[in-house]
Amino acid sequence: MSLIGGGVMDRELLFSPSLLQRLIRRALDTPAETVSAPVDLTPRERDVLGLVGEGVSNDEIAARLHLGVTAVKKHLVRLMDRTGCDNRVRLAVFAVRRTR
Repeated sequence: MSLIGGGVMDRELLFSPSLLQRLIRRALDTPAETVSAPVDLTPRERDVLGLVGEGVSNDEIAARLHLGVTAVKKHLVRLMDRTGCDNRVRLAVFAVRRTR
């Protein structure tokens, strides 16, 4: 199993989709630490968030949404800021919890 590391600037640590799904399932089995207020996202942010929740890489998100990778990274930074998630795994868990 390999980890693909990203830079601190783009705040990404990518896991294989299967590992990410296992981490999400484990996190969903644990109660949320706090109840957060609803986050109002743009339609594009919701698209990106949904794909992060599926474990999709930045390159694949860019391809699916017809965006540049830099635009995807900017969306991820905004999503992390707006949701209070400090890494990609927490953002993926947030995405899955939001759709439940």
